[in-house]
Amino acid sequence: MESYSHIHPDVSKELMQYDVTMLVEIIQKHLTPSSFEHCKYVQEQISWCKRNSVFHSSFPELLKNFRNSTYDTFLKIDWDRLRDKEMYEFDDYREYEKLKEAEIRSSFVFTNKDQALEFYKTFVYLKKLTKNEWNYTTTLDHVIDENCSKNFKVGCSLLQVIIEHNNEINYVPRIVFRNHLKEEQKAEVIWKIIEQNNFIHKPLWELSFYDYLDDSLLSSKYVHSLLNTVRSMNDSYTIHFDRLKRFLMIEQNLFQIILKTIVQKNEKDGTKLQLWMDFFIEYFDQLGNDIELIKKAYIQQDKISNHFDYEGKGMLNILKEDPDFLLEYINSLYNEKQFGISGDRKHLEFIWQVEGIENVLLKVFDLIVEKEPYLGFGEHFCNSFFRNLKSDQKEKASQFIINYIKTNYANSNKMNIVVDIARHSMRELFDDILLLFLTLTQDKNIFDKIWWRGNGGTYSGNVNIGDIEATDWRNILSIVEKSNVGINLIPIKRYINEQIEYSLKRADWERQRRFLERY
Repeated sequence: MESYSHIHPDVSKELMQYDVTMLVEIIQKHLTPSSFEHCKYVQEQISWCKRNSVFHSSFPELLKNFRNSTYDTFLKIDWDRLRDKEMYEFDDYREYEKLKEAEIRSSFVFTNKDQALEFYKTFVYLKKLTKNEWNYTTTLDHVIDENCSKNFKVGCSLLQVIIEHNNEINYVPRIVFRNHLKEEQKAEVIWKIIEQNNFIHKPLWELSFYDYLDDSLLSSKYVHSLLNTVRSMNDSYTIHFDRLKRFLMIEQNLFQIILKTIVQKNEKDGTKLQLWMDFFIEYFDQLGNDIELIKKAYIQQDKISNHFDYEGKGMLNILKEDPDFLLEYINSLYNEKQFGISGDRKHLEFIWQVEGIENVLLKVFDLIVEKEPYLGFGEHFCNSFFRNLKSDQKEKASQFIINYIKTNYANSNKMNIVVDIARHSMRELFDDILLLFLTLTQDKNIFDKIWWRGNGGTYSGNVNIGDIEATDWRNILSIVEKSNVGINLIPIKRYINEQIEYSLKRADWERQRRFLERY
């Protein structure tokens, strides 16, 4: 029955019409209106039939009979339905939201805590059956807010009921706090309710309280409470600072104190408290002068979340204060990656905005060469510094590459890095790199250790790898031919021609193999 109710939309109408009689018989024999789940099933199945123009004479009676008080409550609570209509039946979604909110607010106004408790039990039951928990949380927020507006004591009793049941529904008040933390007396009542017991997500309730507390009620008392909240956190919570910045007028070092607390807790207690992704961008100037703390916090957050500071604007702020942080950061990646970092596709091209970053990048290259030998497969991690560069940054990066070659042309491990960068991120530089190398050395034994065309790759379709390799080597030879070095390049040219010949033989063998596979 359950699987039948989730038939794919392209199901045959004729087949549904054929099945509907049996479906009605099963409903009448085996389902009961006293069960909410049965009521919901019947109502949704008949709705699905009607949407597909499938009808039965028993539908009106079934729709009338299969309703009970829990189902009626469900229709009001569920955000996707307005009375007997579903959201998709409305043309204006914003208008639908207004109507739905009005229905929720008018349907669940209580006069005492017992009524609130009865509603809560039904709400918990229905929420456990839903897949869209966010909508149910929004509904509850509106219900509590409306009751606080009508009768503040009754509204607060709903908050108490939730806490008494250990917040099993993972609710965090937002709308009710936004609308009822404007007066000191009400704020004190709500704060007392929160602080009376421990319960699931209590720190998030406290953070929400600080966020929505009216500006006129901010005080040193709540600054101390905020710090205690952070110290008490043991789960992987994320802290947003856009509203907390209001407390800076009371304690100007607040964000620095919070940052230090988070770093210590994550380090010593094994928690994973997270800063919102814009923290080192929007609030860098409020973090004080302890750059070591800031650097430690950044690396810590980066390890917790791969998408933290995705555009690197926060790191850029740190690098402008301490360019050597780039080396510390890259080294931290190796502490986490057992098999190296070449598989990480980072976006670190912003480093070229930092004055004097070249000297640090030299150390980074040396670190990577030492930690992770490059075998020519895929893109080297150092491409992270050279992708999608703007014109002024590209000029600076190109000069770095040229200078790097002049110093390290005899070191094939280091040359392989810059050649890979030229092949993947700065293709317009490849010819210049090769020609520069030839002016610096004509040693064939160094040349043949460099992955000028990479070391294989991933190919799709019916391609001939030998032909591809031969073409690559011909292109390399055509660049070498442009060099003015002269006869000293004969050994290198001979080596390239040998590679072309080998690749062509491989291509012929591949064609023969494919031909023979036909028979």
